[in-house]
Amino acid sequence: MNNKEYLAQLSMQTGLTLYPGQGPWKTKMGSLIGTKDGFLAAVGITQVNRSSALVILLRFQKSGQPELLKALVEQNAALKKHGKLAEIGPDFLRWQWTYVLSKPKLEEAAQLLAALVESLKGAVMPFASRCENCQSSSSADLLLMNGLPVYYCSGCREKVRQEVDQVALQYEAIEPNYPNGILLGVLAALAGALAWGGIAYSLNRIFLWGAIGIGYLVALAIIKGTGKVTRLGQILTPVLTLASILFGDAIFFTLTVMKQENIPFSGHLLKTILQHFVEIERQGGGIASVLFALGGAAYAVYAARKPEFAVKFEPLTIAGN
Repeated sequence: MNNKEYLAQLSMQTGLTLYPGQGPWKTKMGSLIGTKDGFLAAVGITQVNRSSALVILLRFQKSGQPELLKALVEQNAALKKHGKLAEIGPDFLRWQWTYVLSKPKLEEAAQLLAALVESLKGAVMPFASRCENCQSSSSADLLLMNGLPVYYCSGCREKVRQEVDQVALQYEAIEPNYPNGILLGVLAALAGALAWGGIAYSLNRIFLWGAIGIGYLVALAIIKGTGKVTRLGQILTPVLTLASILFGDAIFFTLTVMKQENIPFSGHLLKTILQHFVEIERQGGGIASVLFALGGAAYAVYAARKPEFAVKFEPLTIAGN
C-alpha cells in the first residue's frame, strides 16, 4: 500500500486523525495528529538519511530534566525493538523507525506509539487541553505552529507574533561589521585549505564532506564576524570556499613534490606550484576537487541564508472541510 493508505489505516489503529498536507514533515500525504492521554502526538512517514522512516513526535509540558527522560526511554527494552530515539528536548520526543522495503506492521506501529506514551507517564506532564504558554484552559486550541502540534490560546498566539516581530526588527537593526567578517572568513578559508591539503596528502583522497565542512566553517566565520547575514557575506562565502579548496590542492601538490624530490618547503616552491596550478590541476584530475568545491560552495550559500523570523499558526483541517 502507498504511504497515504498506510497512514489512513494506522489512523484507525491509533485513534489519531489524518490531516493531508499538514504536520511537522510537510509532506503531501500529511500526518496523523491528535492527543494520547493528554500528550500531543504526530505520526508521519519521511526520509531520514536517504532511508524511509516512520516518525513519531510526542509533545508534553516543558521539563527541566530531558536527560532523565532520555535515559528512561533508552532503557526500555520493548522500544529498542522498533527503531531508536532520534531527538529529545525540554518539551518533545521524536522517535524514528527506519525501513527499507516494507513498512512497519500496522499493529506494531500502533503498539510502539502506545509504549512511547506509556514511557512518558510519571516522567513528564501532559497538557490536559491547557494553553502551554499561560496554562489557561478557557480558549486553548489544538493547532499547528510552524507545523508542530501545540495548545495555544488566542491571546498567546498574538503575543508570540509580536515577540517574533520584535526579534526580526532587532536583527535588522544590527550594524554589520564587514571588516571583522571578512577577516574571520579569510582565516577560516586558510584553515580549511591547510586541512584539505594535509588530509588529501596523508590519505591520498579527497572527500565531498570535507568541502561541505569548509563551506560551513567559512559561512559560520563570516556571519560571526559580521554579526548578521548580509548580501556581501553571501557572495563572499562561496568565493572563499572555492579559493580554500583550490589553495588546499596547491598545498597538496607542494607536499607531494617535497616528498618525491626530497626537498624542503620554500616560498619559491609554493610560488612555482601556484604559477603552474591550472596545468597541474588538469593533469592531476583536479576536476573532482572543482566539483567538490562547487558542492561545498553550494552548501555554504545555503548555510549563510538569512534566518527566518516568522511564526505561522494554522488550524487542523481535514480534506474537504
